[in-house]
Amino acid sequence: MMRNWCCITAIFFLNSTLSTGAFINTSCVNRYQNDASPSRCYATSLPDINYGLSDQEFHTWLQNQVQDAPGRNTYASTYEDSLTAIVNWRKRYRGNPQVWKRIFKKDRVVKELIESAPVIEFVKRAMDNQDDDDNEKKFTIIDLCSGKGYLSMFLSEILPKEKVDKFILVDKAWAIANKKTTTELKPHHMNWDHIYGTTVNTDGEESSYFTTWPIPLYTSKQDLKDSCNQRQMTKHFFNKIDGPVIILAVHLCGTLSLKAIDMFNNNQVKLFALKPCCLPQMVYANRGDVFRIGHHEFDAKDVCSNGQYNKGNWNGPPRWHLQPRFDYWADNLFKGIDIDGSSSLEQDGSEDSGYR
Repeated sequence: MMRNWCCITAIFFLNSTLSTGAFINTSCVNRYQNDASPSRCYATSLPDINYGLSDQEFHTWLQNQVQDAPGRNTYASTYEDSLTAIVNWRKRYRGNPQVWKRIFKKDRVVKELIESAPVIEFVKRAMDNQDDDDNEKKFTIIDLCSGKGYLSMFLSEILPKEKVDKFILVDKAWAIANKKTTTELKPHHMNWDHIYGTTVNTDGEESSYFTTWPIPLYTSKQDLKDSCNQRQMTKHFFNKIDGPVIILAVHLCGTLSLKAIDMFNNNQVKLFALKPCCLPQMVYANRGDVFRIGHHEFDAKDVCSNGQYNKGNWNGPPRWHLQPRFDYWADNLFKGIDIDGSSSLEQDGSEDSGYR
C-alpha cells in the first residue's frame, strides 16, 4: 500500500489506461477554520485582494497560503495548476467584486483545494493515460453534490478542452435552469451568478460568464435520494450523452455515498471517484437497516454515528474515536462497487489522526 498525506484511497483502472474504474478517498483531513466572513477575509487576511495586487503578486500570496498544506508535495503539480486556476477566476470576475467575494473566501477555497487535490490528480492522470481509441469522443464529467462547483471550476481550467465536452454540476440546491427564460432565484436556491451571471466587456457589450469557462459548466437540480431523480438522470444523462462519462463525488454525506455507487453500478461510466464525508445517522441503525450496494451488504449498526457537522462545526463524539468506524464504512463502500472482467482494481491508502 502506498501511503500519502491524508486519505485512505482506492483506485482501480486497467493497464494504466483509462477504463471503467473507481477511486474512493476517505478523507481524514483536519478541517480548516470556518469560512471567513467577507469583512474578515478581505479586511484582515488580504486588505487589497481585489485591487491592490497584480495577478503575479496574488499568485505568490496563494502559494504562501498553501505552502504547508497537506499533500502540497505529494500533489505538487496539481496544486500549482489549481493556484493558476484561482488566478484565472480572479481575472474572470475582475470588475465584479460581489461575485468574486462570494466565490473567493480564502479559508473556503484553500479547504476545497486540499480536499479536491487527490481527485484532480487522479482525473489528470486518467486523461493522460487514456487509450487512443477514446480520443474521438469527449468526456462528460458529472459532479455529484457539487455545491457551488469548486471541483469542476478547478478542472475546467486544468483539463484539456479537446478531451472534455462539459461538466454537469448536480446539486439539489440549484434552481431549475431554463434555456428559454430567465430563472428567478428564490432565497433557498444556491446562487449561480459565477456561472450564468453577466459581465460587460471593454466595448460595453454584455455577455455571460458561462461562455468564459474553458470547458462549459452546466447546473442540474437533482436530489440523489429521490429515486425519481435517479431515473431521470439515467434517462437524460447516461442514455443520451454521446461519449464516455466520468462521475466525481467529493464529500458526499452519509448515505449519499451509497446513491453515488448505485449510480456507477447501474450505468455506463468510464471513471468514478468517491470521497465520503460523514457517517450515516443512527436512525438507520435504530431501525435495524442493512445497507445493500452492488453484490455487497452490511449492517447499518456497524457504521452509523450520532456525530454530524452543523455549519462547519462538529457535533458528536471525538472524531478520532470514530476513525475505525469510518474506515469500516469506506471498506464496505469499496466492496459494493461492481466492476466487470475488463477492469482491474488497485488500492492505496493512508491515514492521519483526524476524522471527517
